[in-house]
Amino acid sequence: MTKVPKVSVNLCCYNSARFLEETLASVFAQNYTDYELVIVNDGSRDATDAIIKKHLAAGRPIVYLPQENAGLGASRNKALAASSGEIIAIIDHDDVWEPRKLELLVPFFDRPGVSFVGSDALMMDSQGRPLRRYSEGITLHRGRILRELFLCNFVPCAAAMMRRSAIAAAGGLFRPDFHIAEEYELFLRLAEQGEFDFSPEPLVRIRVHSNSAGWDFAQERSELRKIYAQFLTRHPELNATLGRNLLAAKSAGFWVSPELAAAFAGQGPAALRAQALLLGTLSRLAPGAIDGLRSLKRAIQRRLIASRESGA
Repeated sequence: MTKVPKVSVNLCCYNSARFLEETLASVFAQNYTDYELVIVNDGSRDATDAIIKKHLAAGRPIVYLPQENAGLGASRNKALAASSGEIIAIIDHDDVWEPRKLELLVPFFDRPGVSFVGSDALMMDSQGRPLRRYSEGITLHRGRILRELFLCNFVPCAAAMMRRSAIAAAGGLFRPDFHIAEEYELFLRLAEQGEFDFSPEPLVRIRVHSNSAGWDFAQERSELRKIYAQFLTRHPELNATLGRNLLAAKSAGFWVSPELAAAFAGQGPAALRAQALLLGTLSRLAPGAIDGLRSLKRAIQRRLIASRESGA
């Protein structure tokens, strides 16, 4: 009888040939080896299929599922359905794991109350050059983190590992109509089921490049607005505790750091309190103006990164 692996690593690919070899190598280099790698090729038209088949022929522990293009949410669900492990780990096709990633995070699940786990991360550019540490711009929390996660997603997707039974209890699937925030929406549902824990060690390297899906600000904001509206419907008690301005900023689809959340409540430095007041007011009165400024900022950042890549 074939032994069922403890961990199913889920990897969804779309035209991934540029970075896929490095991503696969980081999975195969794990010190912890009780895993399978479930790969969904979402209709790639480059050399993605050939790269995967090469590793299949080499005897790697791969479950390979090619399909016509269906989008990231549907691909994640297909990978999840084909997984046999009790722990589901996500890696994106352009990110890299450190060799001890599984070794250090699997033991967190020995505690029955833990639904999902993660770690700190390092951000890198398209050439693999370090940019910054993930926790430099965001605060990670542990335990029952529902409110904190609602305010700001601090779980790097490439670091996330989830208990399979917790996913089932949370509804069992990613939202197939989402293309950017599908994992965050599931993380919120997991936080409703149990605890989150993390390693402060950066166990993943997240690649920031000009072709990343996350640059689509309009799509991201649209998905976040839906997520927040549905979350507040499930948790109406938060409406009273957030306050009018913070609720407006969240309903408009913005991340809010713990420091900024405190500023909405009148705490912290005056400059931060003024920023909170302005953001809350504009979110209620002129959300389109903020959208335009944020879209412009993201477009400039993307252009700068593309320029750096062309000169690399």
